[in-house]
Amino acid sequence: LARFVVVVWCFVVLVLTQSYTANLSSFLTVQRLRPKTTTVNDLIRNGDSVGYQRGSFVHGLLKNKGFQESKLKPYDSIEECHMLMSSRKIAAAFDEEVYFKVLLSKYCSKYAMVEPYFKSAGFGFVFPKNSPLTRDVSMAILQLSEGDEMQHIEKKWLNKQSHGCPDPNPDLSHGLGLNSFWGLFIIAGLASFLALLFYLANFLYEQRHTLLEDSGVSFWRKLMLLLRIFNEKDKISHMFKESAVHNVSSPTPRPSAVEITPCPQCPSQNREFEPRRVSLEPSEDFFTPRLEQDEDDEVDTERGAD
Repeated sequence: LARFVVVVWCFVVLVLTQSYTANLSSFLTVQRLRPKTTTVNDLIRNGDSVGYQRGSFVHGLLKNKGFQESKLKPYDSIEECHMLMSSRKIAAAFDEEVYFKVLLSKYCSKYAMVEPYFKSAGFGFVFPKNSPLTRDVSMAILQLSEGDEMQHIEKKWLNKQSHGCPDPNPDLSHGLGLNSFWGLFIIAGLASFLALLFYLANFLYEQRHTLLEDSGVSFWRKLMLLLRIFNEKDKISHMFKESAVHNVSSPTPRPSAVEITPCPQCPSQNREFEPRRVSLEPSEDFFTPRLEQDEDDEVDTERGAD
């Protein structure tokens, strides 16, 4: 069971490692939408063509910035500006902010509006002196700019831009989180839980006599006894099996023979000594000596008996 659980989690770690490597590689190599040039000086230095709205004051502003007349391309509508930039006839376009908001609301996945912004004095209305329309038009413009009507118009025509630009690459994943691997973690957790459940069921089945015996012991003591048994080392595990095989295969000491000879310094010189052979038999923890008789002694004993 332990090997099964380890194999499952090793597979999970392998998948996580490969996914992290792939996500990091895609994050470092993905091409994000960034303009190549971000300043007017870059456009002038590179000699790029730029667009402007026909009849607008932007034409004079661009000439004052240093653009050549041949590099200025006029357009009459937002769609024509989109066609010029799609065909790469112009590298950038200069126009009022409100027109670019309309352009980005339609094609925000292809273009970006960058700084700096050039301030202008705005539009002006010319009326004859002492004209009655001067006061009325001025009041109408003031009420329109201070009221909520401009916000309603902006929400109506620039609704897509107010909700943000959609992802230009919706098929690309921006990151991996736990939601991307919930199925993998469920499989690994379920495998671990089933392995633990099977092991506990097998242990309770083997120790069922401890729970079922009617010896007057409380259930709490039986439970503590089961925990003590559970905490003990398993003698039939793979590690102990290897140790037992190693002990059995170790060489067994053979019996050794020791011959006893008369001691020359013994005080009794008249005592007769007979040679005897002692064998050492191995036991569990020590060697046990055993006295053996020679065949000649056995023959003499039999003759004396006769």
